Amino acid sequence: MKTHFLRLLTALPLTVALGCDSSEPPAPVDTVAQLANAATAVATGFTFDSTGIATPPTGTLPAELLPRTAFDPAVLQRGLVGTTEAFSLTGGVALRRDLESQTWKLEADPNAGSVLVLSKTESGPATAQDPAVLQRLALARLQRWGIPTAELGPVRQVQSFLQSEEGGVVGTPELHRHKTFVLRAINGIRVEGHRAVVSHGPDGGFQRALIKWPALGRQGHLLHTRLTTAEIEQRAREALLAEGETAGPVRLFWKYVPTQLATGELALTLQVSAAMPSLTGASSTEEPRVVDVDVSAVP
Repeated sequence: MKTHFLRLLTALPLTVALGCDSSEPPAPVDTVAQLANAATAVATGFTFDSTGIATPPTGTLPAELLPRTAFDPAVLQRGLVGTTEAFSLTGGVALRRDLESQTWKLEADPNAGSVLVLSKTESGPATAQDPAVLQRLALARLQRWGIPTAELGPVRQVQSFLQSEEGGVVGTPELHRHKTFVLRAINGIRVEGHRAVVSHGPDGGFQRALIKWPALGRQGHLLHTRLTTAEIEQRAREALLAEGETAGPVRLFWKYVPTQLATGELALTLQVSAAMPSLTGASSTEEPRVVDVDVSAVP
């Protein structure tokens, strides 16, 4: 029996960080320095790396944002899918619409800010592709749909591979997709949970887009804080203790947390994340943790 399973491998890690207030929150990584800090922190408590919050956010909401009208079927078909084919309604609940044309499937929910585009045509044989070119094509597609530059955060380029297994013998990995991950950010600060993933086939053709990018409202945002770095560190310490943590290295970084308004649009609230890396000891392994820290956000 032959079994296929999908592996996502980071290949050619191209990254673009647009914005100025904050860099991308780094994933916890077990480096020699982190492990040394963790060993020291066992005796002294938490060791904070506050470089990620050293500069308080000062920016305002950008003048240009993805409009709610971007989720209209005609705009999606023309701007995101990039086709003139006729679509017919095949299903849906409330405002969600499931549409299909001769070669495309499209699902969109304006309230959730979610979109799924699927090509019904299989990719051709693999050909040589420039990851930088595919990344530019993905960004151009998203911007043509309506995402402005002011909402673009870090961008990562990866490859996914299919690998078969038959009789206990694992086959050679085969390229499945070129994927461009685009993270949402306002003034360089990540918006939690919002991103777009654009996939190209081995032949370089557009195959799929999975997007979570709800429209933002113009009011109700709490984008700033009056707390000092020392005050935020104290709140982070209290939040970590409340979660059962007692010591270790902690990296602090800004983020915006979305809340849905009655209009269906979203308002953003500034928070800080306190990230602790994984740590392997003689008899146990601590998983990485991220704890939310309230910073008394203000407009």
